[in-house]
Amino acid sequence: MERYLLMSNEQLHEMQQNNAFFEVQRWLNNSIFTWTWWFVLGILVIPWCIAVILIDRKRAHSIWFFGLVVLIITSFIDDLGAEIGIWVYPVKLLPYSLIAFPFDFSIIPVAQMLIFQYFSTWKTFFLALVLQAITFAFIGEPFSVWIEAIAYYGWNYFYSFLFYIFTGTFSRAFVNYWTPKA
Repeated sequence: MERYLLMSNEQLHEMQQNNAFFEVQRWLNNSIFTWTWWFVLGILVIPWCIAVILIDRKRAHSIWFFGLVVLIITSFIDDLGAEIGIWVYPVKLLPYSLIAFPFDFSIIPVAQMLIFQYFSTWKTFFLALVLQAITFAFIGEPFSVWIEAIAYYGWNYFYSFLFYIFTGTFSRAFVNYWTPKA
């Protein structure tokens, strides 16, 4: 560990370049055009196609604001979890992309945006959020582990369930506070 603390900038740069080369090779040899890669691509594209059709354009600003808050939270937590080794995404959509780009920038925010749009009271919103959290944490994530789109190390599905609840609840409270009331 001490050895890494004494590294020069040039040594650190060389390690980063080696890692970048490794990522491209890994992507070309193990990721692109595998069926898991196609699944990850679908997770990115399909939710946005649904969102474009279903988003209420009269409330679009607050719905997009809500989705942006969810996106920021999920990407930050996903990146943090990967950095500290709690999970790994073996198949990436692109070799140089955010860790869980399709999950954090598509399926999670879109699902929660639609909940935000269709369930206007806190009670109905929370119930829908719980159903989404159950579906994602106890069905979607085990499936993603099974197809090797993600691997967990010291993380469990119940933590994800709580994370989805927290993310949606916090995002709604934040947006409600900052959005002008009609």
